[in-house]
Amino acid sequence: MDSARNFYKTILASSHPLILTIHLLGKAVPIVFYLLGSWFLSSTVQFIIVILTLAADFYFTKNINGRKLIQQRWWYDVSGEDTTTFRFESFKEYPDVAAAPINPIDSKLFWLSLYVAPTIWVVFGFLCLIKFQFVYLILVIFAGGLNLWNAYAYRLCDQWEPGHTAEAPLFQLPMLPSFANLDRVTRLQSFFTRS
Repeated sequence: MDSARNFYKTILASSHPLILTIHLLGKAVPIVFYLLGSWFLSSTVQFIIVILTLAADFYFTKNINGRKLIQQRWWYDVSGEDTTTFRFESFKEYPDVAAAPINPIDSKLFWLSLYVAPTIWVVFGFLCLIKFQFVYLILVIFAGGLNLWNAYAYRLCDQWEPGHTAEAPLFQLPMLPSFANLDRVTRLQSFFTRS
């Protein structure tokens, strides 16, 4: 009981207790639904709830929690024909602005949860392989992928220095169809429709 009370006091000592609580719940809720959801939900509903909570956690961690808790933000920019790069926004860019310092509680809990959550999903992945639960493995790969991508991008953002270009990511995301690629698609279609 004392540990729960101490954790509650730690959350209250945060600069942004509501954001920190949302961040920690965003990491914990998908894990709890993955573990306990099959007891009271069908597997389809469990999958949907876990995927929706993972997507919400990814969005909030990427766009809100990182900005408020550690004053960093990242996004993946597709520019030009086949080039994709990370873009970062950090408190390091604005040394002249007198912003509030980063609270060490916010920072420690943010980074800890950012690295613990993907580790838990990787363990779940190994358990799915051992138990031959390949359907659940799809969900675990999705969850681990989202969490690992956020952790990787924030690690790059933390190491990034303003004025330098972002390093190339470990792997490239596939280029999604865009208006720039429509010309290629129409040429390919016309190749197959010629008689």
